[in-house]
Amino acid sequence: MEKRWHLIFLVTFIAAIIAYILLQAIETPFEMIDRAAGLFAYYFIFLAILSSEYMKQMKKIFGQGFIRVHHHLARLGISLMLLHPIAFAFEKQSISVFIPVFYPFMDFLELAGRPAFYLIIIAVAAGVYRKHIIRKWKKIHYLNYPAFLLIFIHSWLIGTDLNSGIMQLLWVCMALVIAAIFVHKHIIPLRKSM
Repeated sequence: MEKRWHLIFLVTFIAAIIAYILLQAIETPFEMIDRAAGLFAYYFIFLAILSSEYMKQMKKIFGQGFIRVHHHLARLGISLMLLHPIAFAFEKQSISVFIPVFYPFMDFLELAGRPAFYLIIIAVAAGVYRKHIIRKWKKIHYLNYPAFLLIFIHSWLIGTDLNSGIMQLLWVCMALVIAAIFVHKHIIPLRKSM
């Protein structure tokens, strides 16, 4: 029970830091929705991926199956991820914000959230329809990892709220944790099986 409250406090504390940084620059309603959705989408997608690494611990701490907690976090992250470009499209009055840009390379990196959006949709669809599609649905679901990297790059290069040192530290730490999870779950077992 104590671990549950420590975890809830940590998750809430990080969310409060993000909200505090967000509120340092009050803009138009669409800009605020766009920024808030982008920041919190990154955070909740991070938590969803993190929860997949600690399935047994999640059950012990929350008393629920891992899938339920993982799905709540994923739903929240994906909803915010959808809201981010929708608010930006209203702000810019253009649906071009949904079209990936691949060239020049720097534009691709700055707008890497666009292809990440589609990668996550594909990865989530594979998870949702895992019983109805190919046996290797998990390999498609792993698209969440490169998508998270693309989201990190996108937010790092053009995210206005990442001018803050504390936000940069949080973002780098979250990206490093996801990279470590990927190596632990997918690279190390692959090497052991060779």
